[in-house]
Amino acid sequence: MKNLTVKCFVIGGLVFIYWIASLFISSLTGDRERLSEKTQDEVAESWSRAQSFVGPIICVPVINEDSASKVPFHCLYVLPEKLDVAADVENEILHRGIYDASVYKTKIAGNGHFDLSDMKELAVTTGGKHVRYDWANAQIITAISDKRGLLEGMKFTIGQKNAELNSYFYDYGNKMLCAPLPITSDVAICQRVDLSEFVGNGSVQFAIESNLKGASSLNIAPIGRNSEITIRGNCASPSFEGLTLPTDRTVTDTGFSATWKVNSLNRNDTAQEFYSVCRRIDFQNVGCKLLVVGGQYAQTDRVLKYAFFVILLSLLAIFVAEMYVGCEINLFNYLLIGAALVLFYLILLSFGEVIGFSAAYLVAVVMIIGLVSLYLKAIVRQNRVALAVSAFLTLIDVFIYILLSLESMSLLVGTVGLFVILAIAMYLSLNLKRRRPAELDDKSAE
Repeated sequence: MKNLTVKCFVIGGLVFIYWIASLFISSLTGDRERLSEKTQDEVAESWSRAQSFVGPIICVPVINEDSASKVPFHCLYVLPEKLDVAADVENEILHRGIYDASVYKTKIAGNGHFDLSDMKELAVTTGGKHVRYDWANAQIITAISDKRGLLEGMKFTIGQKNAELNSYFYDYGNKMLCAPLPITSDVAICQRVDLSEFVGNGSVQFAIESNLKGASSLNIAPIGRNSEITIRGNCASPSFEGLTLPTDRTVTDTGFSATWKVNSLNRNDTAQEFYSVCRRIDFQNVGCKLLVVGGQYAQTDRVLKYAFFVILLSLLAIFVAEMYVGCEINLFNYLLIGAALVLFYLILLSFGEVIGFSAAYLVAVVMIIGLVSLYLKAIVRQNRVALAVSAFLTLIDVFIYILLSLESMSLLVGTVGLFVILAIAMYLSLNLKRRRPAELDDKSAE
């Protein structure tokens, strides 16, 4: 095509068309990610879902002494004065087909104390009723999100009393008061313990131990007046969540450790409060998500956001090479090269599901740049031109990969990079020597 302006507009149109094609691949990436999440949910359904751990809580039945039945009409919930919980998480990746699911086993160990020094001074009348606090039939309550994740009964010690929390029902005598328990959780676990000897005698120490399994995330409720929650694990890519972010955290390539320090002023609940039997308590949690290492779908989607600039700069480099060597590259050649550039993203997506993002990126770069280089060499018949274009395309892909690793600085570095590329393009445009094929033929004849 002899009209340079028209050819530039046509190449610009090709860039726009191939950018639209990259949007379809971006949509496909979203579909594949949703399919991966569905697979993870299916694995969690078989293993155990995300776990939230709450407890321990003392639940004291409040008896109406004016009633002949002597059935509790209220419960007094007593939260720990001090609660320290440590969870050691062993994360592993389960495979289903080409998809990965993050699951874990954890040992939770907690200790602290309840302050029962003022419990003898509680009112003996409420709502015009004479009441009695039945500490002899107090219940120790803990809660988890999915009972399938409970590997064994929870071991609990309060004072010198040992108990194994293994009942899913809150009972009083042989009468079940409420099912499920008045606490916001899928599964609450209880055990009756006689605490009458501790009432009015200051603080009472407790310890609790539980082995759980779950998937995706682990959360723990900091229910103490002062709580310290520590979660350690071998996952290299945790995402912290909940009421507050960790006070201290360390993340390395081999694992993480995070500590939350929370007091009652940070929460909406109180240490002692009356509730009707079937009212629920909603405790706020802290914890972390255990992400699948790699996250190739998110990374592939980030690469696709740069597709327009990559396609534009790649075709621009080939156009500049065409102007310098004076060998005309027809639009059909540009059409095929543009198709190869879009195929890069499909290769990245498909290989990334199998071998991971980094390896797939390398495979896609080698395949597409190798293909374009050999194709250009066959067209222009000059090795140095093919090598120069290949080097430029490689530089672009390396630059994009570096941007992905920069996280929050990627916008700044990307903007500076585009400025440098624009400056180079302006400089090269000043030195273009456009030679017509006919002129080349004349020189060859001489």
